[in-house]
Amino acid sequence: MRSTQLISLLFLTLPSFLNAEETDWKHNGNFGLSLTSGNSDTLHTTLGIDSVKKSGLFTYSNEFDAIYGEDDGLTTNEQIANELKFTRRFPNSRWYAGASNDFLYDPMANVDYRIGTYALLGYHIIDTPKYKLRVEAGPGFVFEDRNGMTDEYASYKAAQYFDWQITDNTRFFQSLKVTGEMADLNNSIFTAEAGIESALGGPWSLRLVAKSIHYGQTNNGTKADDQLITIGLGYSFSPGGKDAPSLDDVHKKRKAEMGSWVTTALLGGSFASGNTDASSLAVGILAKRKTDLTSSELGLSGNYGETDGLRSSESAELDLHHQYTFKKPYFVGLRFDADYDALADLDYRLALTPYVGRFLCEDGPNFVSIEVGPSIVTEKQGGITDTYFAPYVTLKAEKHFNPRTRIYSELSWRGEASDPSNYILSSKFGFDHAISDTTKLKVLLTDTYDNTPAEGRKANDLKLVAGFEFAL
Repeated sequence: MRSTQLISLLFLTLPSFLNAEETDWKHNGNFGLSLTSGNSDTLHTTLGIDSVKKSGLFTYSNEFDAIYGEDDGLTTNEQIANELKFTRRFPNSRWYAGASNDFLYDPMANVDYRIGTYALLGYHIIDTPKYKLRVEAGPGFVFEDRNGMTDEYASYKAAQYFDWQITDNTRFFQSLKVTGEMADLNNSIFTAEAGIESALGGPWSLRLVAKSIHYGQTNNGTKADDQLITIGLGYSFSPGGKDAPSLDDVHKKRKAEMGSWVTTALLGGSFASGNTDASSLAVGILAKRKTDLTSSELGLSGNYGETDGLRSSESAELDLHHQYTFKKPYFVGLRFDADYDALADLDYRLALTPYVGRFLCEDGPNFVSIEVGPSIVTEKQGGITDTYFAPYVTLKAEKHFNPRTRIYSELSWRGEASDPSNYILSSKFGFDHAISDTTKLKVLLTDTYDNTPAEGRKANDLKLVAGFEFAL
């Protein structure tokens, strides 16, 4: 295990070492995270660093990827992969030759290490600014410790890569790689990947990636196939980012026009199967209507997750409110909230709240506001039904970085008037980015703290949802 850590660390730091004397390396990183904490505890994270340097006919590159996941303290994903490569293109030709050194660590599939060195011959089938398609193949040699046995053998590698620059800000990428034993083609590993990346601004981008691995020969109860879908952020370490142009407003269809209802739907989550079986799904519908003095909103959302066949989350929320601005910066409103959470043993919680509010600061679409009011709450939790009066306070903020990208947050407190120890503190932090005039990528982090949870349940529930929102 220690040797594999040293090898992976060497591959990770090699591009930085090369960069010490050269200034034209380009480094791009990506990171994805999904988590829940409280009555269910899950963590799934991905990390990648890609480095490339082009000098005349030569191209040097290094790709590092790591995946880690936990569910209720048990490791469900653990993988490190690295590909170090150099190629030389033949003058006035689409052909190129090169070599690569590949490393794989995947204990969930009983791969302690797999190191392969290959000679490659490749061909650029399509090579335009918008479309790029190339293939490469060659012989090599593999050293590995797999299924508790060390081995070394003559090997081969074949790969195909496709890249489509859909717009100036959005691209689609796909690859298929196969490495295996020359004398036993059943001992092969297939890795397929496809994803979409959209520029946010400067060095930042958003990425949605699906990855599938087929391990060929397996034993000790491990499965031959693993699938994983992740969504996360990308970052370019090069000056000027990915040379993305300024981000214009391409999301006009989603904006609420005066007096009309605009409806959007949210779909997101994560999925992994094979040696790990864990999945989560988040769905929602949001309808908004605005005029000069009023705003109305209806939101309905639900979450469900499973790990190895056991339920890890199940909840639903309804938010309905209407607001009237009678004299800026002051406004009044009425809201109705309904909540259900099976893992928190909450059958239902209903709250009706009239409120008065004030914009603490407002600059176009950017604002900070506060709302206060009395709530009437009825709930059934842990088999106990209760109705009580509860003061309500909410602080909201929203910041638009450009017409396509914004962050928003909300912090709410609602406590029982006759028993101050019975209160609920909920918070929300969201980030969304339009990738077309009808679709945007969305990341939403929510946390609910119930000071008096049902017996046997935890007080805190944290959820992170990443997905797409569509204009309907």
